[in-house]
Amino acid sequence: METNLKNKFRKLLTIALAICMVFGVTLNTGMSTVQAADSVSWNFKNTEFKNLGTITSNVTVNGLGLIANSTKTMSVIPDSQILSDITYTHALALGGSGSPSYRAVKVPVSAQATIKVVLRSSGSTARMLVVADANGNQIGTMNADVAASQASYTYKGSAGFVYLFSSNSGINIYKIQVDNSGTSSGETTTPSENTIIVKNGGTTLAQAVASAKSGMTIVIDGTVKSDKVVLPAGVHISGRNNATIDFSQTSGSSGRGITIKGNGSTLENITVKNASDNGIYITGSNNTLKYVVCCYNHDAGFQVSDGGANNKFYNCTAHHNADATGENADGFAVKLHSGVGNYFENCISEYNSDDGWDCYAAHGAVTLINCQANYNGYCDGIYGDGNGFKMGGVDNKTPGVAAHLDPLNHYLEGCVAKGNYAAGFDRNNQSGVVTMKNCTGDSNKTYNYNWPLTGTPSALGYQVTFGKAKIQSCTSKNGKNNIKGAELSGTCIGF
Repeated sequence: METNLKNKFRKLLTIALAICMVFGVTLNTGMSTVQAADSVSWNFKNTEFKNLGTITSNVTVNGLGLIANSTKTMSVIPDSQILSDITYTHALALGGSGSPSYRAVKVPVSAQATIKVVLRSSGSTARMLVVADANGNQIGTMNADVAASQASYTYKGSAGFVYLFSSNSGINIYKIQVDNSGTSSGETTTPSENTIIVKNGGTTLAQAVASAKSGMTIVIDGTVKSDKVVLPAGVHISGRNNATIDFSQTSGSSGRGITIKGNGSTLENITVKNASDNGIYITGSNNTLKYVVCCYNHDAGFQVSDGGANNKFYNCTAHHNADATGENADGFAVKLHSGVGNYFENCISEYNSDDGWDCYAAHGAVTLINCQANYNGYCDGIYGDGNGFKMGGVDNKTPGVAAHLDPLNHYLEGCVAKGNYAAGFDRNNQSGVVTMKNCTGDSNKTYNYNWPLTGTPSALGYQVTFGKAKIQSCTSKNGKNNIKGAELSGTCIGF
């Protein structure tokens, strides 16, 4: 009798599961297949890498460390290879033997991770790529064949980073991917009540956002399409498997991809593209963005406005954002009444139609550490202002009324502005004292550093006090400067 009851239960469960599959219903059986491990990847064909050229000093791009010096250089070169129907167009050419001190790649890893590298020997014989731990001790190797292939290494050490370098001669690396630890497919576990998986053909982002509560994480798996969403306060978004949110379903000037009005959310490891307005628009505070890319949106990639304060950006990239006139689509816009304490570290803004960073009418000082603004002001046939770091602007332009200029003391350290269509570092009528320390302006078309003593509002009849710059141990090369309103100190080169 007991056996018959069990058989009947199995049949009923099978029928129920079949119904669920047909109608898209999730049946909570208390068991589920664990999703694939979270992953992060770096492809050297991407814009942030392929324009590096010869690398003569340590640089960090999207969290990946590239270690070189003036005598032991590396280069990102054009090198087209096809592997598994995927075309790789650029490679990091290690150029010779390395060590943790030079010609090495510093890769962040979790406590348990699988490191996958698409690579090949640059010579006529196979070569060996060394995997070393944080102390520089060799813990494994990967084989670099003459033809491009994918090699992998399973790491089981402490969370931190590993080094990759050649044991002898040149190796070309096309892509590095790190799959974080996770239970193997087919094992079962209790499903997390705090995670919602969004993937093509499954739960949509809009559905996930509608059901998410503070403290929950929405995991983007692969590429998904979505209309605009407003993220609830305290809800996080994380990506895996080259997570991309394609907002091409949006339309018009209200078509912002992700709007963050609340506080305490974290977004990481995702790409946001094709929104009809901003990629990500923030008016909330104390939110954190890490390894987020905003590209091909039709207004600023990232924008913080209307009181948004104390938001932190780490290793984020904005590229190829362009609007119809070119005058609005900055890479990062911290403007129009943004609040205090917004912070950027190791972020890159390039090939956007307007400015790299625009702080027009900001109401709070901004801090930028080791950020880059390159080749802004032109994108796909559209021209804009083209400043690298635009550090202020007039808020009130009413004729006959004194201009409102918040005296904001922005701080920039280790920042680079290269090849922008206007100024690299631009005052834009800022009335505070902006400090630039160990910054570099290179090949910007009007000025590398533009800090004039007077500006346009006086010509319009406004009574304003123009701010000054403190330029400390900075470099200017392949261009000119307008720095009557600046004070130089330390070892400044090229002024």
